[in-house]
Amino acid sequence: TKVYDPMVIRLAACIAILLSFCPKFAAVIEIMPSSIVGGISLVLYGMISAVGIRNVVETKVDFSQTRNVIIAAMIMVLSIGINFSSAGALSFPTGEITLTFSGLATGSLIGILLNAILPGKDYRFENNEPNKTGVDLEMAQGKSLSKKGKK
Repeated sequence: TKVYDPMVIRLAACIAILLSFCPKFAAVIEIMPSSIVGGISLVLYGMISAVGIRNVVETKVDFSQTRNVIIAAMIMVLSIGINFSSAGALSFPTGEITLTFSGLATGSLIGILLNAILPGKDYRFENNEPNKTGVDLEMAQGKSLSKKGKK
C-alpha cells in the first residue's frame, strides 16, 4: 500500500490485538491449511526483515562501531535461534501466569535493552544532534530530511 504513516500501523496493531480475543476469528485462522499460513508467514517475516534492513540503510547506521554490530548480531541470533530451538520460545512462570516470549519478541526486547545500556548511544537528546555513530534520525516517508548536501 506504500502507507508509511505510523498511525496506520498502530491502528492495524490495535485491530489485530482486538481480533486475537475473538474465538470466531481464531477458528477461521485455525481452519486455514498450513501451507497457506506458511506462505503468509514467509511473506510477513520477509517484509519485516526488508523494512528493518531498509531502516538501517536509510538511517546510515555505522557498522564500523562495535556497539552497533553487537546489537544487530544479538537481535538476529536470538530471533532466529529461539524460534528454531527445541523449546521454540522462552517461558517465565510468574505465579499463576506464564509469560512466553517468541524469538522475535526476545530479539526485539534485547535490542531495545542493549541500545539503552551499551555506551555510545546513537542520540544525545540534550544536544539535539546525532553523535559519532553517524545515525541520521530525521526520517519521513522513507526519505531523509538531512540538510547535508542541500543549500
